[in-house]
Order: sequence, then C-alpha cells, then structure tokens
Amino acid sequence: MAIKLIRLSNILKNVGKNFNIIKVGLTNCYLLKSDSCNILIDTGYKGKAKIILDYLETNGINAKSIKLIILTHGHYDHIGNAIELKKVTGAKILIHKNELPLLRSGVTDSQSTKPLNIWGKILLSKISSIDTTFEEIKPDIIIESEFDLNSYGIKGRIISTPGHSKGSISIILDSGDAFIGDLGMNGLPLRIGPGEPIFGEDISEIYKSWDKLVKNKAKSVYPSHGESFDIEVIKKILSTKGLS
Repeated sequence: MAIKLIRLSNILKNVGKNFNIIKVGLTNCYLLKSDSCNILIDTGYKGKAKIILDYLETNGINAKSIKLIILTHGHYDHIGNAIELKKVTGAKILIHKNELPLLRSGVTDSQSTKPLNIWGKILLSKISSIDTTFEEIKPDIIIESEFDLNSYGIKGRIISTPGHSKGSISIILDSGDAFIGDLGMNGLPLRIGPGEPIFGEDISEIYKSWDKLVKNKAKSVYPSHGESFDIEVIKKILSTKGLS
C-alpha cells in the first residue's frame, strides 16, 4: 500500500507539468514539451528505441516534433538509442564537450562508473557482463557551460554538473523542475531512498554540483534512475556534511 501511495503521489505531483516520463527499463527518459517543439532527455539502453517511438505514437506525439536530444552524459544506458532516434526525428544531439572521449570510444569508460559505496561494488560485479558498447555518436551541439533552451520554446537552461562523469549536465526549468541524469538516484535496485548515486567519478564534485542545483533554484529533482524527490533532500544531506 505504501508503494502505491508513493507512486500516486508522484503522479499527482506531475499533473499539469509540461513534460512526460518515458521508462526505458531502469532509465527514465524525459520529454519536454512546448508549443513549438519537443525535447528528449536521454535515450536509454541500445535496442530500446521502439519503447520511445511507441510511447510517442500512443500519445499522439509526432516524432518529428522532437528537435533536440539532450544526453545528460555519455554512458551506455543514456545514449544507446541516440543515433536511431536522430534518424527518425531529425533532431540535433547535444552533449557536454567533456563527454566526447566516451562517445568516440564506443564503450562506457570504467573510470566513469566506479562504485562510490559498498552496494555499488556489489552491483558492479553483477552487471559486469552487460554489453556497454555502442555506435560512435557525433553530436551536433557541444556545450562547455550553460545552454539556454528558450530558442526551443522551453523556459529553462542546461548547466554543467560534473561528478558522476566529467561532462554530466542537468536541465533546470524556470518552474524549478530539474532533470539531473545520474547526479542522484532514488529507488531499488540502485538504492533505498533518494541520495547520492552509487556510481561516479568524484563524490566531492557531486556535492559541488548539488550545491549548484540549489543555487539555481531547483525545486523538484528528476533522476534518470528512480522516483523524483524534493530538493530539500539534497539540502539536508549537504547540511549534514557541512557543505551548505
């Protein structure tokens, strides 16, 4: 019953929001909607493009309305369907310049997915057999710091939030909704409750990026793995660690 109530709470919290959540396995992809076009955040594991395309068709959304595909970072479970979806939609692909080495390598860098806690070590040993290869991606837009989304009809911006990987980025709407990739996680099998990601490059950089979310007036946090949570969770953890 508690789980159902939590899910119902999230559904109610998202009523009236100008975005949709598209579940691609354990990865949340997000569709930002405007009157002029749509933006897709992340694309999930390779071989799963049909999930996203079927979602668009079921909900009466023209695939060609997607003009931009934002990749929060270059890991296989976020970029796996980028090329196929680009071919179908004609959208431009955007990523941070520090992720380019990952895209060129065609395989997720193990340094970007090192465990940050004991559970991370356990899970990493369990998923080591997963195929993390992907076709080389050549992005159309490469950013270094911030990127304004108003030209796409979306009131919001992209900011650099390293820590999980060097070029991780987050999307913050003027409404306070923040899409953070793997800068945080919330839910099994990755973690119980909202908090730090269990994989990443530098936990100290993650906390610095969390502080950037707070300073950029994020209110509701939407991770790529798990349920959304309130920015107050991040504020509390930062305060507990003496970082705010």
